[in-house]
Amino acid sequence: MDDALRHILYVTARWLHVVCTTLVVGGTLFFEFVVPVAIEDLKKEQQMAVFGKARWVFRRVVWVCAVLLLLSGAVTLQRMWDVYDSERFRASMPYALAHVGIGIVALGLALLLTARGRPPEHALLWLRITLVLLLLTILAATLTRHIRLTARERAPDAQPAQAPPPGPNTRGQNDD
Repeated sequence: MDDALRHILYVTARWLHVVCTTLVVGGTLFFEFVVPVAIEDLKKEQQMAVFGKARWVFRRVVWVCAVLLLLSGAVTLQRMWDVYDSERFRASMPYALAHVGIGIVALGLALLLTARGRPPEHALLWLRITLVLLLLTILAATLTRHIRLTARERAPDAQPAQAPPPGPNTRGQNDD
């Protein structure tokens, strides 16, 4: 594959991964914290109608994001596999695998919560479990990246980081 196309693919995959994660986590937070407070003054039938419509819309978001997260994650994992498998960065491998494993479980729960026509019993409890798993998935990804960056900085052949030139756009220049 041409270098330019490969770079476009990798940037697009990372962007999709971040956007879809934001939508799933944000939607889960919305259902857990906003919807119950917003509908508490309504009659039970009205509560169920509002909750059902919101859940119906969120179902589409979850299913599309789940597919895109799996695809973008596969592209990124394929790109980074040699790095994780190398001796220098091997300590990050368990966290990368935890990110994948916990993420798949969290997405599976989110899909199950939205798959049926009616919400499952104890839907709020399952939503909270899903949210915790999603946040643990993000933590595993953050730990993976931190270990990789730390290993790179501590490597004997690593060049000392140079200060970026002064200016408004200097943030994040040493990021992966």
